[in-house]
Amino acid sequence: MFEPENDIERLLMRASAEPAERPGFARALMDAQIFVVLVPDRPVVPGPDGQITIPQGAKLALPNAMRGEERLIPFFTSPSRARIWFSGDHIVAPDRTRDLFERYPDAPFLLNPGSDYGKEFTPAEVKRLLAGEFDAGPRIVVTEKSEQVLLGHPREIPIDLIAALARELGVLKTVRGAWLMLAMLPGNAEQSWMLGIDHTGAWQDVQDAIGRALTGDILEGKILDAVPLEGSSLASTLRTGIPVTAA
Repeated sequence: MFEPENDIERLLMRASAEPAERPGFARALMDAQIFVVLVPDRPVVPGPDGQITIPQGAKLALPNAMRGEERLIPFFTSPSRARIWFSGDHIVAPDRTRDLFERYPDAPFLLNPGSDYGKEFTPAEVKRLLAGEFDAGPRIVVTEKSEQVLLGHPREIPIDLIAALARELGVLKTVRGAWLMLAMLPGNAEQSWMLGIDHTGAWQDVQDAIGRALTGDILEGKILDAVPLEGSSLASTLRTGIPVTAA
């Protein structure tokens, strides 16, 4: 049973149950004290007072949390969570989330592996948090020049994402069809989603519907871009994507 030991753990529990609390948790986590496991390259022996002294010349390394074949950097909301997870010789050191993310901005992270309450952070999500983007809701971005976008079909169908988008977009009579594809955007090393939409009404209604669909962690750290198809050079390709809703 997970009994919260500090304020950030109480925020984590609320954010897990209430999506509206998640931006506040992300904002608080960035400047919160967290803890990392450091593994020495040689045995360490506690002294009579129980304190561990690092041998001179010893090197300390962060262990990996594994998810299949993917390696993630673990970090923890309290020393006890770290000690439960790692049983070998180690040192639990305090750190700050922002500092940890800045040292490894291209790495995936896992908060509290082995615990009932935790969260995975993809490299794209880490970059957004470092940029001060804590709200996962939709935003309008206008590009000043044309950009090359690579589109493709996903190997695995995002069933939950499609169902959520279909539920919200399907009730808009102005939406005539919507299709989903994977996208690679300039300057972004990770794939994102691109949603092409045929509509006849106000784009704000479409944005509001997408915002209602994107609750919780349904995007799993990915970005979703929504594009009106009328007049778009991507229209013919996007209409070959996964049908989300169609008139």
